[in-house]
Amino acid sequence: MIKKLLKRMFGKSVRIRIEGNCHIIPFDVHGVSRDGISPAARKVTDGLQAAGYAAFVVGGAVRDLLLKRHPKDFDIATDATPEEVRRVFRRSRIIGRRFRLVHVLFGEETVETSPSAAR
Repeated sequence: MIKKLLKRMFGKSVRIRIEGNCHIIPFDVHGVSRDGISPAARKVTDGLQAAGYAAFVVGGAVRDLLLKRHPKDFDIATDATPEEVRRVFRRSRIIGRRFRLVHVLFGEETVETSPSAAR
């Protein structure tokens, strides 16, 4: 199903590599470079990945980058728990009661991180 959607979106056969639950589309197909991602969002994904967690830019930012627009904010999905994200980033705060998010603060920019509930 996702292959059909991607084929329709990109107009050609898509070579998708699957790692766990992630479908990885090569750069030559999607054409979105890391330069379009804010330095703060890159620091969050790089920091979480360096700590051994999976972390991906998701949501509207990905849509905007594919449409060649400048995203207004960046959301990160990770398999780390809120407490683990908090341990990785000193300037962060856990918000929400039912569905807890972590806001990681970098100067004026706030990167919203959506961690897993538990492992």
